[in-house]
Amino acid sequence: MSHQTGIHATSELKEFLAKARGGAIRIIKIVIRNEQLVLGAYREPSQSWERDYDNFLLPLLDAGEPCYMLYRLDSQNAHGYEWLFISWSPDNCPVRLKMVYAATRATLKKEFGGGHVKDELFGTVQEDMSYQGYLRHVASCSAPAPLTTAEQELHRIKLTEMMTEICVSNKLQGLAFPLQEEAKRALVQLKHKLINYIQLKVDVAKETIELVHTTPTETRDLPCRIPTNAPRYHLFLYKHSHQGQHLESLVFIYSMPGHNCTIKERMLYSSCLNRLLDEVERDYHLEVAKKVEIDSGEGLTEEYLYEEVHPQNNAVKQTFAKPRGPPGKRGNKRLIKGGGENGEES
Repeated sequence: MSHQTGIHATSELKEFLAKARGGAIRIIKIVIRNEQLVLGAYREPSQSWERDYDNFLLPLLDAGEPCYMLYRLDSQNAHGYEWLFISWSPDNCPVRLKMVYAATRATLKKEFGGGHVKDELFGTVQEDMSYQGYLRHVASCSAPAPLTTAEQELHRIKLTEMMTEICVSNKLQGLAFPLQEEAKRALVQLKHKLINYIQLKVDVAKETIELVHTTPTETRDLPCRIPTNAPRYHLFLYKHSHQGQHLESLVFIYSMPGHNCTIKERMLYSSCLNRLLDEVERDYHLEVAKKVEIDSGEGLTEEYLYEEVHPQNNAVKQTFAKPRGPPGKRGNKRLIKGGGENGEES
């Protein structure tokens, strides 16, 4: 349906889109006027794309008319900045108008450049178009396809075998508490860089790993995210520059304020740690650049994270000093001088 309507972008819109791809624009609204695609509105970035999203996009939605939105993310690919291609088609607008916009959608995507589009979103109500609506869209796209009856039976057999292996190997490899559903969704969102921070906790009573929160976090905020009275697991997308390149390194932080935690908590968090890391990297394809264990958030500075993620080649690793042996059994060593005929001590 890409050319059924014969509607194309005006030369002014094409010129504007070419400039916008450079990154100076956050959101572009495009509408159809006089059988042409024209610029409806645009906004320049104010904060991160997550924080700009609802403030910029929702006010541009007209309850009586469809439109297209191009929303710039902060991530980049080989073509430049990545964009969301959004189609708004409210329920109460005329059917003919909906059909015109639907038939012209592929034309606009082609003229903008499909290589710049990371994801596409379609909505008929404002709830679908909100930031939370987009997160639900991403989570649904990541969900597995429905299984047939035969596939379900095979899955049950494999699950039984796997649980048997886990029961046998848990004694050697530590505990494997299951991730709660909200925690799983958060990991999917982190994989797609829709969020940049996750805090997890072990629910001792339920024997599960649960989501605490995913508050947007900058490096300077990290010390405040570390509880002083409870252990936690943290995943933080550390954005920084290294040798002239902009990098996003995933850091796993295990915080354990030992003096305020019970022995059972310390044992459970320590036992679940390796299995959780394996699941994060294996099942969610999240590459952890650095694993850090701390007892408080005081030292989580920009300098500390940078040195942990990019250690100097000539840096000497700090080692633990060996404890001194118990005193009194053999006594202190004495200096013996072998000068006398009878070998007497001096």
